[in-house]
Amino acid sequence: MQREGEAAVRRIDKAGVIHVHTRYSDGAGTVRAVARAAAAAGASFVLVTDHDTLAALHRGQEGWYDRRGRLLPEGRTGATLLLVGEEISPDDGHHFLALGLSETVSKDQPPASYVREVERRGGLGFIAHPDFPAPERYPLEIFPWRDWSVAGYTGLEIWTYTVDWLTDVTKIWQIVASLLLPDRFVNGPFPETLARWDELLAAAWRNGRRVVGIGSLDAHGILYSYRRMFRTVRTHVLLERDWTGRVAEDKRAVLEALAEGAAYVAYDGLLDATGFWFTAECGESTAVMGGRLRRGGRPGGGKVWLRAEAPAPCALTLRTPAGVVKRAEGRRLEHATDEPGVYRVEAHLPSRRGLRPWIYSNPVYIF
Repeated sequence: MQREGEAAVRRIDKAGVIHVHTRYSDGAGTVRAVARAAAAAGASFVLVTDHDTLAALHRGQEGWYDRRGRLLPEGRTGATLLLVGEEISPDDGHHFLALGLSETVSKDQPPASYVREVERRGGLGFIAHPDFPAPERYPLEIFPWRDWSVAGYTGLEIWTYTVDWLTDVTKIWQIVASLLLPDRFVNGPFPETLARWDELLAAAWRNGRRVVGIGSLDAHGILYSYRRMFRTVRTHVLLERDWTGRVAEDKRAVLEALAEGAAYVAYDGLLDATGFWFTAECGESTAVMGGRLRRGGRPGGGKVWLRAEAPAPCALTLRTPAGVVKRAEGRRLEHATDEPGVYRVEAHLPSRRGLRPWIYSNPVYIF
């Protein structure tokens, strides 16, 4: 686990898909089919979160899978690591991903209660698809999050691919077009979600907390295949050590990275973002994404260097909750500051359609 101001260590980037449904709730495929699709799509891990059930966990289906979707014996590293969580799913919205638990948490209680219960049991909790467009702009039922008075959650989905993809797809011709050319209907995270995340980040920073942003799919394997969707929006976790093949240990590594915010969200359907890097450095101390950095003891606190590096030329933007700090074109961005705060990076890829949303980092927290 990362400690405040720890020395710089280049972590191992693993891209995975989060928020996937199987036949244990309302998904089209089996757990084995999901594992096989994740392996074919090159996802290092997949987090199954069926509605109000941990059936896949209780039936021994969590673990390493090979490319044919076969569960491997303990100690063998396969093509993809399949982990099991729960989507707590009240009928009126307020859906919540609960990860790292061995028993389900009931949806038959107020959101504040199940959020606290997940935290009390030592799990991670992420607010699912917090924002939807107006009902007339969305072809399915909407399940937004409305109660922002809750506390104790780990973070939220800042980009839910299915909601983004289906926004303004309300006519038959649009549905057909979205299946044939899905990229034309993908616009990125909702601006209101990013603005809310920034507000939450500012409040959390003042209280010494994090609010971790993840990317998710809400994949059901209906109309749009698992394999195809698993190549789109992914959450990259930054691990301190490589896979071991020991399921409990590798699971812990993924959950620890998510808990710390040692992660970034990327639309790998445009270009694989593996290798993206964002750090804050002060003297010999470095914080990676999700990390905390205390400035030096010199007058003014000491200069902090913020550095971002992308695997391809792009438009890089350094932001705080107050707005844009700096922009750069190319593969690198650098900025020196002596101001405390929350700093995160966005990257957009150039295309014939203009700049396309690509990478959203978790922030570094400077005190």
